Amino acid sequence: MKKLIFGSGKVPSVIKDPDTIVIPRTTCDVTNYRLVLRQIASNNPDVVINCAAKTNLEFCEEDKKTAYEVNTVGAINVLHACAHHSKKIVHISSGCLFDGNHFVATEETSPTPSVWYTYTKTWADEYIKKYGYENYLILRPRQLISASPHPTNMITKFANFESISAIKEQNSITCIEDFSQMIDHLLRIDARGVFNCCNEGTLTPYDIAMAIKSTLNKGLKVSEASYKDLLAKMPNRRVNTILSNEKLKSTGFIPRSAQEALDWCVKNYKK
Repeated sequence: MKKLIFGSGKVPSVIKDPDTIVIPRTTCDVTNYRLVLRQIASNNPDVVINCAAKTNLEFCEEDKKTAYEVNTVGAINVLHACAHHSKKIVHISSGCLFDGNHFVATEETSPTPSVWYTYTKTWADEYIKKYGYENYLILRPRQLISASPHPTNMITKFANFESISAIKEQNSITCIEDFSQMIDHLLRIDARGVFNCCNEGTLTPYDIAMAIKSTLNKGLKVSEASYKDLLAKMPNRRVNTILSNEKLKSTGFIPRSAQEALDWCVKNYKK
């Protein structure tokens, strides 16, 4: 299956399929509809995966216009270009659309955005669901980790710290290498609609920090932070988001546990 991917972040970096074409922003800015249309026409893929996004929360708050244009308008442009060429769209959304508050979010749970980033991603999801002519997949990973270094990989961040205060709040996580397999599985069975894509079970940021300390950075000083204090400092207000992956499992894909994924990532991490 020939895939065309817009964006060059964490997810495209682990997809090694020779039939996959990755189009970075330097080649095609998704805010330009004509360029998106041209790329799909010239490459003629079976499916288009939209990974293009502005994900840095501080950037999104400071430059709301650009965040909106890339995260919302860009997704809409890719959708309409796919519709024009009768191609399936896979839109990489986010599990961060929910404010946490200790509930488990299913695909039917209404988003509760709290910062500009989550608003822009929510608007894109809602538009695709309304105008996606049913030939779409919206995938929601959560708290991405990977064995491959990347500036936004949580393992990369923690491994480079000298000390860290981490909370013991449960979160869903998604191993990017596993996420790639989830995408392939859902495409293979021609699944459609919205899917939460995370590993089985949950972990805390404290768990992740301790795993890194034991393997990658033995000098890392780890202390426990209170949820209340961290929430006051963080703009995202979603440090305890848990996603249900029951819908994904109902398709026959059984993810490995979050703990197994974390152990594998730190063991195979490429410094």
